[in-house]
Amino acid sequence: MNELRVPTVERSVEVECADGRRFGGRIFIPVASPVHEGPTRTEEWMNDGPSFFAFVPEGGSPFLLNKREVLVLSVEEPPADRPEEIAESPTRRVRVEAESRRLEGRLLLDMPEHRLRVLDYLNRGEPFLALREDSILHLIQKERITRVIEVREE
Repeated sequence: MNELRVPTVERSVEVECADGRRFGGRIFIPVASPVHEGPTRTEEWMNDGPSFFAFVPEGGSPFLLNKREVLVLSVEEPPADRPEEIAESPTRRVRVEAESRRLEGRLLLDMPEHRLRVLDYLNRGEPFLALREDSILHLIQKERITRVIEVREE
């Protein structure tokens, strides 16, 4: 049966659920992306596909998590892992308030030139907002975001 198994890469993450519970552990992302060359990016995986995913908590037994109940999924993803054309996209620094969480970081506006407002990016159809803070990628469920404040840089 192993020949039917999808090759995956393991990622260490921290998950905060909408009810406030937090888990440190591992997720498994498909190695190959169906839409571009190279590996599947974490935000693609969270924004697409099935509603449930396997999670292995640190020191515990595996269980399934519902993506709709994930408030924030944080993973270390160095910028060097990003394709060059995306890495050169404009960014905006923002503060995001979602439930009890307050996060600050950069939005990567990989959008057409005439749609580079934070508002345009937030209104895209993906359920999770990708916010980068140095080498950490926070994926925040948009339905649970109450405020986004653009931070002016001097």
